Amino acid sequence: MIKFFRKIRRNLLSEGKTRKYFKYAIGEIVLVVIGILIALQINNWNENRKSDNILKNYYNQILKDLAKDYNLINEDSYVFQSNIALHKEFVENLPSFESPEAIIINSFKLNYTTAYVRFNANTIETLQSTGDIKLIPTEIRNKLIELKNSQDIAYKARSDNYDNFLKELSKATALGYNPNLLPLGGASKVPNQLFKDLNLENHYSDIALIVISSYFAKDLGERETLRQLNSILENVNSLFNIINEEMGTPYKDIERVFNEYKTFNLLISQGKTVDEIIAVIKAQDRKDPEYNISERYINVLGYYYLNTLKQKDDALKVFKLNIEMYPESWNTYDSYAECLLRMGDIEKGITFYKKSLELNPENANAVKVLSELKVEPKKL
Repeated sequence: MIKFFRKIRRNLLSEGKTRKYFKYAIGEIVLVVIGILIALQINNWNENRKSDNILKNYYNQILKDLAKDYNLINEDSYVFQSNIALHKEFVENLPSFESPEAIIINSFKLNYTTAYVRFNANTIETLQSTGDIKLIPTEIRNKLIELKNSQDIAYKARSDNYDNFLKELSKATALGYNPNLLPLGGASKVPNQLFKDLNLENHYSDIALIVISSYFAKDLGERETLRQLNSILENVNSLFNIINEEMGTPYKDIERVFNEYKTFNLLISQGKTVDEIIAVIKAQDRKDPEYNISERYINVLGYYYLNTLKQKDDALKVFKLNIEMYPESWNTYDSYAECLLRMGDIEKGITFYKKSLELNPENANAVKVLSELKVEPKKL
């Protein structure tokens, strides 16, 4: 092709057609420029296509993170709501407690643990570290950064609150108070079993005051964290809808996944029996990619029946379901065992704590409870 154009130029010059030569040369230059522009445009198209593919992949990852966050937040909110309900009942009954000893005994009904509060920030952190966050449109980018900041604040607030609670409660622990006593068969059995051995009589008043103030502070912190989680939940839902729409709404059935917890809460509020709710869980297709009823959720549901609704028999059914669905999980046996002990079935509870230890020899809770029940280590 180059030789062909060169021959044309040579012929024009040899024939003395200078004017035509310059016209031709200009035309050739124009063609070259057009060719370069076309090549650049094609290259831009390719780069844009690559960027679009990268952006699409990021969007998919973000949507998955948001879906996980939505469910984790619901799990954690469930725990906070349960703790708040227990504390509310404790406070309402305070005037009826006739002595510091009664306050201490009833405090064992409170849950001294709290929700984890975890978020899936892997994608946003990758975007920030690689600089690819510039690929995200401004509106979505700002919402992502705002969401990440609010998640960090909620996580730190929860951690600080719980650390302060444990620090304050340790003052009572130093006097002999043990918030782990409840699994030994219920608050009514605590005095006969352990109070005398712990020699708490001289510290009842001090322990009662510390316990009351500690749980009041914990309750305030959990209420604030729950408020933050509710706000984050709204942002997660809003951001999901924006990105989902940006991608052409590929997740048409996402509401079913998102509202799994709302569905079960609604069933409970409608007065559905535990057997009916268990039937709903069993009816789900576990092979469905969007199946989202986790072991932890069923566990939380069990504790909701146990601690909030005070329905031990129903709680036991839920914990048993969890064992059936997740037989390789040590935690399902641990929770089932705790429920059995709180129902007074010590012997069977020991059996399931041992099963939990078989699956996870590092289960410190099972070791501790069995030791308190004076089960010899060699029998573990």
